[in-house]
Amino acid sequence: MKLTTTFIGMVFFLISCHSYHPNPSGCLTATIRESLSDITTLHLNDEIESASYIPLEVTADNASLIDGVLNYAVTDKYIYILPVKEARIVLFDRQGRFVKTLIPFGQAPGELNSAISSMQTDIKNNKLYLFSANQIFVYTLEGDFIEQFNHNYQSVIQYKTGDDRFASVAFPYTPFEGNSYGIGIFTGKGDTILTKNNFYSSLVSREKSGFTVCMAAAYSDRQNSLLFKTGSNDTIFRISDDSIRAACVLNLQNSDNEVIRALDITDFSTLRGKQGEDRDIFVADLFETSKQYYIRFRHNQGHYVASINKKTAKTLVEKCEQPGTLKEMADANLLHGMLGTKSYRQFPVWGRVLGDELVQVINPYELDLYKDIRSITIPEALRREDNEGNPIFVFYKLKK
Repeated sequence: MKLTTTFIGMVFFLISCHSYHPNPSGCLTATIRESLSDITTLHLNDEIESASYIPLEVTADNASLIDGVLNYAVTDKYIYILPVKEARIVLFDRQGRFVKTLIPFGQAPGELNSAISSMQTDIKNNKLYLFSANQIFVYTLEGDFIEQFNHNYQSVIQYKTGDDRFASVAFPYTPFEGNSYGIGIFTGKGDTILTKNNFYSSLVSREKSGFTVCMAAAYSDRQNSLLFKTGSNDTIFRISDDSIRAACVLNLQNSDNEVIRALDITDFSTLRGKQGEDRDIFVADLFETSKQYYIRFRHNQGHYVASINKKTAKTLVEKCEQPGTLKEMADANLLHGMLGTKSYRQFPVWGRVLGDELVQVINPYELDLYKDIRSITIPEALRREDNEGNPIFVFYKLKK
């Protein structure tokens, strides 16, 4: 169980990017590589209305202790957490108070017996979705088990994007030739609506072609779709309830070695911690607001974030503060919560957009790594004497 969970975690830790396919006609095109010569600060602060800082409570109940956050979902009342090393869903309220272990690990009906790769709340229909490689578990938001779907396809990330529609990304190291699909849309029962697997290159033979862990994906709550980018392609795709289409082209101009590393399923170098050439741009994460796409990436041993204006394609690039090695930062927080833009009150911000909020997760040890960096400002609400305790959630209310 731990090995599977760790591998899924690595998928979102060891991710990167490349250019291969040409720009689809009329698609928004970013200028990230050109903008690297003019490092500046993003304007995320223009999109944030306010921030609230919510430390998760530690009580006398050991079940309240969270070793780290592998995945999470939120509503206006609760925070649902999948810990890094435990196969259970832990419930806190929006004030950070511990409620209970909502869904425990076990073999009884309704208990977790699979590694969960993604999770999602459906407030309108009072449902909580948990996704594993080949299963979908459905609960009420109160944790009551409703149903379970088993499907034949293998998924590394999945989200509900419409009525009985689920956007999915294929499990890494599975060849496109055969039964795999790349990215696709399925029903809850596993019926295929639409798939795309033509992420090919002349640099890699077809029988060896598939996704490695060099990819980035993020659920877009505002547009009810899944944004996806593979390392062998510069295009960010949007997977919705009924279509797969190009959303933005990054024009990264990466090396041939990087497209091979991202597409050759016999190449396990990324799992061993090896990266491509310094000049390459490795996309690690992304999210979108109503005005911008935000991209987080690695380049030349440094970490950067970029914003792309959806109307003008104006691209800004900012270099992140980096207080330690990538391994040290991963030990601090698998989600790299503070590896972001300093545009909001000089505090590094990065996270996921859920509803009208940008949600950031920070671990105390991560804060400790950053505390001596004078170019950033740690909010008073986050100042503490020790580097132990539960993670902190930050909710940034976004302007409409």
